[in-house]
Amino acid sequence: MRNIFKAKSMKPDKGFILPNILFIMMFLTVILFGLVDLSNSVLYRARSRVYQLQALYAAESGADAALAMLNSASGSYSGTASPVTILTAAQDKATFTNTVSAGSDSNQMIIMATGNVYVPKTASTPTYTRTVRVVAKRSSTTTSSAIVSRNILDIASSVKTVTAVDLYINGYINMAKNTNKLYAENITVGGKNTGASNCSIGGTGNLLKPASFTHAGQTKTNLKLQYNNCITPPGNTSNTDFNVSANTSVDQIVSTFVPFGQFMDNSSLNAGSCSDWTGTSPLSIPSVPNHTHYPDSSSNVSSSCGTSGNIDLGSKTINISDNVHVRANFCQASSCSPTFNNTTSTLKWIFVEGDVDFASVQTSAGSGPIVLVSYGSDPSSLSVACPDGGAIHVGTNGSQTTNAPALFLLASNGLCLERTKFSAGQSLAGVSGKNVYIATNSGTPFDLAFNPTFPVDQIPTNLSWRAVLYQQTTPPN
Repeated sequence: MRNIFKAKSMKPDKGFILPNILFIMMFLTVILFGLVDLSNSVLYRARSRVYQLQALYAAESGADAALAMLNSASGSYSGTASPVTILTAAQDKATFTNTVSAGSDSNQMIIMATGNVYVPKTASTPTYTRTVRVVAKRSSTTTSSAIVSRNILDIASSVKTVTAVDLYINGYINMAKNTNKLYAENITVGGKNTGASNCSIGGTGNLLKPASFTHAGQTKTNLKLQYNNCITPPGNTSNTDFNVSANTSVDQIVSTFVPFGQFMDNSSLNAGSCSDWTGTSPLSIPSVPNHTHYPDSSSNVSSSCGTSGNIDLGSKTINISDNVHVRANFCQASSCSPTFNNTTSTLKWIFVEGDVDFASVQTSAGSGPIVLVSYGSDPSSLSVACPDGGAIHVGTNGSQTTNAPALFLLASNGLCLERTKFSAGQSLAGVSGKNVYIATNSGTPFDLAFNPTFPVDQIPTNLSWRAVLYQQTTPPN
């Protein structure tokens, strides 16, 4: 019995290995197919996510483009006429469209921008679409000064005296010689030179308080500076003539750009040519009421305007009765000495797409206020005489002096007063530019003084559109 039982217990089991192997293989196959399916799903989701982001980026590009167009010279933009392609690859492409509509007031715009991705790129309808809504507002609308520079105010060694009410300089003021004298009621400077002294105001010139003030109750010149005042006295210390706030926070002017669309719209009709500006003196601008765009309402200099895009104003008297826009350079071939006359009492704008070159300039007695804006670039021909640029240039004329107390000169780029002779009293209303360079002849016959009664508060600064609200309005595909 013991042997029998022992023999049975030693007998191996047969037939169980193969089912186990098959079961394990089936189990591993299910896992493998699951992993493959999961991998494909993850890859699809990742690819889809990339395309969704591309559609979103395209929409945001459309919103950015709309903001740029709103801040262009025309100042008006309603949206794309057709889709704009921003990316084309082997398998796909991305486009955007945008629309711009009026907001709750004149200083608000609503931008709707849609980004589309086509996979494949030949598809007739977008595979992925995202839309964003952006509310754009203007930063501010007013408050200019007699002298405004987005960079520097450079007063050359030839200048004797400059008299102004308020100055606002983003960069710094340089007074090159100890005979320079600057009289002002309020000076604000938001930057510094590159020297070790970190001067917001520097050089060897002199700061002086005016004999009288236009701001009620003011008795001292106010200096508000981001860095140091290196003109001594007063330096960084207040005294009986100056209130000095040095090394203090200053908000810089973001933009001095004024688009003509801010003051002119589609009711300002086209005259069809520049003939109004090329007639016999005195000129009436515009010759037909509401016809104030010449030769049309687009931007940039037109070769059909004047002589190959240049208008020679000579010594003509030009009567301005409305805001006007001209697609030309003024006096680029040969500097001129015109007289401007605003026939109304309200401020009028002259928007010039190109450069302006005056030997001298006048405004008629009793003229209403005028702002002349140049969108031109700094000409290379003036790089020596005007080292800081001269899109608006007032040079010298031996027989005439500049006497334009009703005229404010505003350049999108550099403004240069080079060896200019001024009349007695206030000879300009004000100047503004990316850089302002003053190199007038000292006391020949009179020094530069700005008209303290000119309505500079009607000239916008920071008149640029910026996004204040961003929303994604389309959920991911």
